[in-house]
Amino acid sequence: MNTKIILKSVMLIIKGVFVGFGAIMPGISGGTLCAAFGMYKPLLNLLSSPRKTIKDNGLHLFAFLIGVGFGFVGLSGLAGWLMEKNSRILICIFIGLIAGTIPELWTNAGKMGRKPASYISMTVGFVLLFSILMLLKYTGGFAVKPNVWGFLLCGVIWGISFIIPGMSSSTLLIFFGLYQQMLNGISNFSLPVLLPLALGMGICLFALSKIVSRAYQKWYTQFSHAIIGIISASSIMIVPYDMIHSPSDVLSGMICAAAGFFLSFTAGKICSKLSIQMN
Repeated sequence: MNTKIILKSVMLIIKGVFVGFGAIMPGISGGTLCAAFGMYKPLLNLLSSPRKTIKDNGLHLFAFLIGVGFGFVGLSGLAGWLMEKNSRILICIFIGLIAGTIPELWTNAGKMGRKPASYISMTVGFVLLFSILMLLKYTGGFAVKPNVWGFLLCGVIWGISFIIPGMSSSTLLIFFGLYQQMLNGISNFSLPVLLPLALGMGICLFALSKIVSRAYQKWYTQFSHAIIGIISASSIMIVPYDMIHSPSDVLSGMICAAAGFFLSFTAGKICSKLSIQMN
């Protein structure tokens, strides 16, 4: 029993690292990754009903959040370096990681059956987010000063991206001209950056979590399928289509995406088996 708990905790730490690290990447949503790795609803429960959630599942959430913290803060410098070296290959890996979780998400979304409303909500979620991201993609940037208020805005945007899957905080921060300064501040552990960032994120998470959690409880099937549509739209939008001009880049991108798919799909299967054995 102890070995199984340790193994599941290790897997959750690894998932958390991917979520924290991926949230820094432009175009990738922290909420999408949380939903893809099956941690979206547990985190909502933690924010809306902390005492009950910690009592029921505190150890696993703690392990996951350790991974998120390490991936978000500890690997921010690596994120910047990798984005400079080859952002397209890195994004392909994350696309594979996300795609590898879709089968499990589809199964979980259908636990209470599928109705026409399920497919409608999935379509609406896809079309709505796709339209928003297309609008952001083809409109010009809007500069915000990198000061306390600017980094507070960064935190609010990051909080929204965790609560609403598919919304990429990094993409929005690039749009506002805050991304690089914020990334440098995180990697250097700069308090003038970290403190307003954490404050803005905390305010947003606690303000919206109860609303989203209640919606999840009341419309589980529709909400779960809408998230699948949102994840699909987000994944399509971050595909580095400029790789298509080079056959070698296409091949390497497909290999990286396949590796990411295998990794997340296998990790999901292992976590599912461990959960069944521990119950």
